[in-house]
Amino acid sequence: MKRCPFLLFFIVSVLTIWAGEPQKISPKIVICINVEHFRADYVNRYWDSFQLGGFKRLYNGGANFANIRADIHNIKSTTLVSTIFTGTYPSEHGVVGDKWYKQLTASEIDAVADNYYLTLGSDSDFGSASAKQLKVFTIGDVLKQQTNHQSKVFSVALNAHAAVLSAGHAADGAYWFDPTNGNFITSSYYIDQFPDWAIEFNQMKMAQMYIQREWDLLLPESSYSASFNDDYVLEDGFWNRWNVFPYNLSKIAQDQEYPLSIIKASPFGNKMVRDFAVHLIAQEQLGADTYPDLLNITFSTLDYANKWFNPYSVEIQESYLRLDIEIASLLSYLDKHFGKDNYLVCLTSASTSGFPVDVLKDEQGFDAGEFSPQSALALLRSYLNAIYGVGNWVKMYNEEQIYLDHNLINKKEIDLNDMRQKVALFLNQFSGVKAALPAHVIESGNLNNPRFVAIENSYSVQRSGDVMILLEEGWMPVYKYNQVDYSSELRVPLCFYGMYVKEGTYYSSVEVIDIVPTICRFINIIPPGKANGKVLEQIFW
Repeated sequence: MKRCPFLLFFIVSVLTIWAGEPQKISPKIVICINVEHFRADYVNRYWDSFQLGGFKRLYNGGANFANIRADIHNIKSTTLVSTIFTGTYPSEHGVVGDKWYKQLTASEIDAVADNYYLTLGSDSDFGSASAKQLKVFTIGDVLKQQTNHQSKVFSVALNAHAAVLSAGHAADGAYWFDPTNGNFITSSYYIDQFPDWAIEFNQMKMAQMYIQREWDLLLPESSYSASFNDDYVLEDGFWNRWNVFPYNLSKIAQDQEYPLSIIKASPFGNKMVRDFAVHLIAQEQLGADTYPDLLNITFSTLDYANKWFNPYSVEIQESYLRLDIEIASLLSYLDKHFGKDNYLVCLTSASTSGFPVDVLKDEQGFDAGEFSPQSALALLRSYLNAIYGVGNWVKMYNEEQIYLDHNLINKKEIDLNDMRQKVALFLNQFSGVKAALPAHVIESGNLNNPRFVAIENSYSVQRSGDVMILLEEGWMPVYKYNQVDYSSELRVPLCFYGMYVKEGTYYSSVEVIDIVPTICRFINIIPPGKANGKVLEQIFW
C-alpha cells in the first residue's frame, strides 16, 4: 500500500509527458483537409498564381513538411486515406486496395460497399457502405472513446470511400456525393435518420445548377506558364474528345449514365464539398463546447480530372487555383466562427498522381513503358496449365496483385508455395516488372531490403494476393478498355496550421503514419492502439 503514492505520481507524470506540460487547452475543432491526387510539388509549382488566403496562408503561417513519404504498395485513395486516419499501414488496417479476393467465400470484397446498410438522403444504392473492412480504430474512433462520445466526428467527400474510411466506425456522420441526383447522402451504418439540415442543403440543387455552367479559365491564359499549352497534343481530355478550355459541362456529360457525375471532375465539385462542410459545422454546432471536434474534408475533384489530364496540364493548374479559393474561404469562415487561435488545420493528400508514359518519354526522355496485365495473365495461365494441367488457377488480378485458386490447388494436392514461387519467377521476366514477390516470402519477414518496404507495409494476411508486383519507375499498368488509377509517386504534402503550431519548413524525413499521433498530441488524447507513427514534436510551441 505504501507504493500507491509513487504509482499515482508515475501515472500522472506519464500522462503529462504525453499530453504536454501542464495540460494545454485543445483546439475547439480540428479540420483535416485531404486532397486527392495532390502531388507534393504542386504548391511550389503554382505558388505565384495562388492568392494570399489559401495555400500561401497555410504554408507561410504553418508547419510545412517537405519530405513526407507514403510507403504503400498500392497508392490509392482507399489505402492512403485508411493509413492517414488510422496511423498505420495496410498490413495492419487491412484496406489493401479498392477490392480484394476472399479465398474462404470465393468472392470479391469491396473496401466500403456494404449492402446490409441503406442509403439515406437518396433512393439510389450509392449510400450502401460501411467501415467494417477497416480492421483498426481511426483517430475519430479513439476521440469518441476517450471523451465518452462528447466529441463529434464527421467527414465530407465526393467519394464514398474517402468519406467512410476517414470517418471510421464511430463517427456521427459521413457524407458523400450521389451522382444519380446530385445529393449529398450517407449510410444507415452511421445514422438512423437523415438530418433536416442536409435535406435543406440538397433542396438547393447545386449540382443541377453547376452543370449548366461553363468551366473556363480563372486567369488569362498567359498566367498558366507552369503548365503545358492548353492544346497539348498528348493530353487525352474528357473521353478523348474535349481537351481545351472552355468546357461546356452539360454537353460533355450528355451521353453518360449519370450526367451529374461530371461535376466531380470540375472545380464545382470541390465548391460543393466546401459549402456542405461549412453548413455541417454550423448545423451540427461543431466546436461549440469544451470537447474538441473533428471534421475530415476530402476534395476529390482531382481524382476524376487526373483520369483525363496529366499533372502538367492547364486543367490541373486551374483546378488548384480554384481549390485555393475554396480553402481560403474555409479558413475565413473558421476565423470568423472560432477565432484564429482556436482551431487546427491539417492539410495532406489522399492519393498522388503520376505522369503518363507518353509524357515521360517525349518530355523527359525517360525509359518509361506500359505493363499489360491482360497479356501477362494470358501467358501466365498458359504457363501454369503446361506445368500443373488445365485449370482456372488464377482467380483474380487486381491492383498489381495475383490471387490464386486455393481450393483448386488443394484439391489437386499441389504445393501452394511452389506455385506462388513459379508465378513470381515467371512474372519477373516481364519488362517493367521491378519485382514479383510470393506471399510466403513476404510473410517470413526476411526481405530486409529497402526496395521492398512498401510491400512489407502493405501485405495483409487473408487479403493481399498470392503474388504482389512492383513496377519500375515510369511504368504503368494499362488495360485495353478500362482506365487505370495508378501512381508510383510516394511523396505527399503535409502542412499543419493553427493553434500551437510552430511555423516553418521542416526537411527531416517523416511518414504519413506520423499524422495521427501528432494530431492526438494537439487534442490531448492517446493515439489508436495500432498507430505506430511518431509525434512530430518539432512543430509544437
